[in-house]
Amino acid sequence: MRWRFPAIPNRAMGRSLIALAFLLATTATVAAGQSFDCVIDPSEVVKLGSPITGVLAEVLVKRGDNVTRGQPIAALESSIEAAAVKLNRFRAESTAKIDAQEQRLKLARSKADRYGQPRGLVVTQDRFEEIRAEASIAEQDLLREKQDRQLAQLELERSQATLDQRTIRSTIDGIVTEKKLSAGEFVNQEGYIVTISRLDPLYVEAYLPVIYFKQIHVGMEGSVHPAPPIENSYTAAVSVVDRVFDPASGTFGVRLTLPNPGNVLPGGQRCKVTFDFDKEPAATDRQSLIQSGG
Repeated sequence: MRWRFPAIPNRAMGRSLIALAFLLATTATVAAGQSFDCVIDPSEVVKLGSPITGVLAEVLVKRGDNVTRGQPIAALESSIEAAAVKLNRFRAESTAKIDAQEQRLKLARSKADRYGQPRGLVVTQDRFEEIRAEASIAEQDLLREKQDRQLAQLELERSQATLDQRTIRSTIDGIVTEKKLSAGEFVNQEGYIVTISRLDPLYVEAYLPVIYFKQIHVGMEGSVHPAPPIENSYTAAVSVVDRVFDPASGTFGVRLTLPNPGNVLPGGQRCKVTFDFDKEPAATDRQSLIQSGG
């Protein structure tokens, strides 16, 4: 006769039994120094693209290169933009028109002074008014030339900004983990050229049973043990404690920040994180987990 497992009376009891088994498994070695599975990830991953479309003239990095914030990564073809910058710089730096207009204004004012002095040259009232008007017009012309130069300087800044957009720079300190495009290929706003990962610091992501929620807090330290072949343990501080539980697994997320000067530790590896709790989870916390069915 075939032996069968006894039937579970109802679904609620089944969930309770599963939760109880999970609780016993997680609290069998709890006490102090409880360990949890975790993953060590880069603190930031950037897919670096271009704000404008164009053809890549060169890509200055390759996979595995260390880069710093602001370092040029790639450049788009920019001969037209570079020529525009040269033209606008010449206009912005030229003072020939201003110098000429200053001389005209100086001459007009000198003439007006000569005719306006008590013992100056005798002219009709109309001629004197005309000379004064010429001086005023020369003054306005000088002002216009100065404004035109200011506009030329602004145009130079605009064209320089357009040229700078064609040089793609790193936004973080990190390591190049992927090179997707090379010189001669077309890049648009939807694509990216390289992927850069920040490894200092690293983020340690772990999920703890909800019974530990009241015992863990931001700033608390944990001991991180990377999986082989990485040896030793490293101290990391809790930087994020999720305020929303996962009802399906009865867990909540915890992030620790692990300093990694010199990018000694790699990212993307499994680990164990150990916390030294002051006390075991309260019995009421265990009971609430069992009643919730995990």
